[in-house]
Amino acid sequence: MKTFRFRVITPVSIVLDREISFLRAEDSTGSFGILPHHTEFITVLVPSVVIHRTGDIEGYIAVNGGIFRFVSNTATLSTRTAVVGDSLEDLTTVIKEKFTSMEERERSLYMSLKQMQQSFLKRIADIERES
Repeated sequence: MKTFRFRVITPVSIVLDREISFLRAEDSTGSFGILPHHTEFITVLVPSVVIHRTGDIEGYIAVNGGIFRFVSNTATLSTRTAVVGDSLEDLTTVIKEKFTSMEERERSLYMSLKQMQQSFLKRIADIERES
């Protein structure tokens, strides 16, 4: 069976590094498949579930977007967040919980930074008026 190397990398760890025979992922134009010895390829993935197969065994990885690159018979997916699951049902639950809480934290951080920026600009304006 022909295979290629598949690596999933986040800023904190290597989530997956194995030989596989097929991969399906999704970018802004839709889903695409990769087989061994595919032509060189790079794209930006949308939040989705990546399916990989070795023989008859399928694996699933939920990603919150990322950069996908296929070069020299190696597929590399770099993403901020990746969750490995045994079934689509289990993964769907994990995605909803993890990605939703992450979005809420990011939204809260954004609002805090915006308030700090407004306070900073107001203070600078006050200092300039005083001088």
